[in-house]
Amino acid sequence: MLKFENAMHTVWRAAWVLCSVAALSACASSIWAPDAQLGQAVRQAQKAQTIDPNAALSKPAETGTDGAIAKAAIDRYQKSFETLPPPVNVLSIGVGTGLGTSGVR
Repeated sequence: MLKFENAMHTVWRAAWVLCSVAALSACASSIWAPDAQLGQAVRQAQKAQTIDPNAALSKPAETGTDGAIAKAAIDRYQKSFETLPPPVNVLSIGVGTGLGTSGVR
């Protein structure tokens, strides 16, 4: 009788293990399904935002700026820091402009 109980216990344990494996394997197939499309949205967004995909291979266009024009622009930029802008009173912003709080006339 004891031998029969041990055999039944082994059969039930094997059945339980098989059912558990079957239940877990059903879930496993759905986990990997999204990986086939992983990153596809990012690739599509990058493709939509790229104007010229072959820009790195082509020669850069002439900008029309020579050295004298560039130096004058840099000098003008540097001189803009010599005099400080006048201080702004935050309490008077928007006063006297005729605009309401929404900024629409």
